[in-house]
Amino acid sequence: KLLDRTSRPKLRFEAGIAAFLRPPRCTAMALRLVALAALGAAQATPAPVFDYTFGANCPFCKEFGTTLKQLNAADGIAAAVDFNLRAAIRGAAPAWDCPDEDDGCPMTKYVLCAFSAKKDTQDEVDFMTCWDESTASPASKAQSCAEQLKLDWSAISACAGGAEGVALEAAAALTFVTRFPEHKTGRFGVPHIYIGGVEQQNHDYQSLLSALCAAGAKAGACGGEVVQI
Repeated sequence: KLLDRTSRPKLRFEAGIAAFLRPPRCTAMALRLVALAALGAAQATPAPVFDYTFGANCPFCKEFGTTLKQLNAADGIAAAVDFNLRAAIRGAAPAWDCPDEDDGCPMTKYVLCAFSAKKDTQDEVDFMTCWDESTASPASKAQSCAEQLKLDWSAISACAGGAEGVALEAAAALTFVTRFPEHKTGRFGVPHIYIGGVEQQNHDYQSLLSALCAAGAKAGACGGEVVQI
């Protein structure tokens, strides 16, 4: 179709407006990449860490076991939080030092051996709360809790009575003094709890739940999105 001279400037003007309003391909691609990067960053945000140092025979830890169980059972928390349980143990073999235990930390050894036999982190939490609730002898409650969680009791028993248990105590003691070098000797209070790297002074359920939610836990108990596993 032929165009007269007066229509050509108008078409060039309208084409320019259309080009101005249409985002360049490179800009659209950049926007998509930014959106994907933001989504990836949100999905990669690490779960808040519940760092709990316990004593296997500590009266206050036994009382805290109920709170730990309640907290772990709160809607979505087990999936949204990284529960890190570690023993308060220091010194040297064979006279390891643990709160409220005989030299050698025989109770802590059972717990560490059970943790070694775990299927996942949830087993650690469940064993610990079961252990804290029981009033039986160390060997009896270790066996009862292991069987309740379908852990290999024969392996745990052999561990507690052999070289593996000694090695686990040594590793746990090294972890403790590396984590708390200022407490290599002297008093150390348990339970000792950090959430997201911040030491918690209040150990009641609501305070700890609020701290987990503030640290970024995405769970129904926080009034947010539940993390699915």
